[in-house]
Amino acid sequence: MNDVRPLAPCFIGSGTLTDPRDMVRALDTLEAVDYRYEVDGQTMEQGEATLVKLMVDSTSASMIVNGCLFLNISSFRFLDFATEDGIAVVRLRGDGTVLELRADPERDAAAATDVRRGQLRLLEGSAYDLEPFVVVDDEDDED
Repeated sequence: MNDVRPLAPCFIGSGTLTDPRDMVRALDTLEAVDYRYEVDGQTMEQGEATLVKLMVDSTSASMIVNGCLFLNISSFRFLDFATEDGIAVVRLRGDGTVLELRADPERDAAAATDVRRGQLRLLEGSAYDLEPFVVVDDEDDED
């Protein structure tokens, strides 16, 4: 018998992610970003932000407030990532919307030594809750 297990996808340098866990892992590599938000191909907003919270929650909104990005994976259908001119670029795609995040390594390095007033920083530990993805085996042992 040849029971060959199916292999999980492997993405190197670029790809498209649809699984929320994969999307969280890709986004967890970002901190200081330049962002652009498009609706139906038209830029609605752009600027700089610091990723302060990642979540997977069917009721919370994604938002950028006071330069802080609170990003809910459930706000998007899938994520494309690539490296363009040596910079990591992530595009989160929803129904007619695109939130493009470009890593800003210079601001990451500066922020590590100088936290600006009014700008939050990521805390040690998990900044998002993946509890909906935890599987618990509640089998009762019947003796």
